[in-house]
Amino acid sequence: MTRLVRWVAALTMAIVLIQAVLIGQALYIGDASRLALHGYLGNVSFVGAVVLAGLLALGYRRGELAGVAVGLGILVAVLMVAQIGLGYAGRGGGWPAAVHIPNGVLVTALLAALLTIALLPRADRGRP
Repeated sequence: MTRLVRWVAALTMAIVLIQAVLIGQALYIGDASRLALHGYLGNVSFVGAVVLAGLLALGYRRGELAGVAVGLGILVAVLMVAQIGLGYAGRGGGWPAAVHIPNGVLVTALLAALLTIALLPRADRGRP
């Protein structure tokens, strides 16, 4: 289970980072097709976050992961819901777009933390 958590966390984090590259290209190179791909990948990363939260819960129930990992996974899924809403609401700029960017950074950091927790040896995962 832990190996699957590692893969899903790493893939979801990679997709979020690719989204950052795409939006940078859309904004600064002027390639509108990158903006659409950024949005499509946002939906994929949301699915990844929901799957990850479920896997983390299963890993916790099996005694392989700490409860803090489940909490972080749920937080990532909730922040992804907010991220999608902010993305749609921020299409014209303004406050939603301004919050969308740091929220994406926070999601990436939390995914990195989850990946780190999953990579720790079993004794260090917070379970006695």
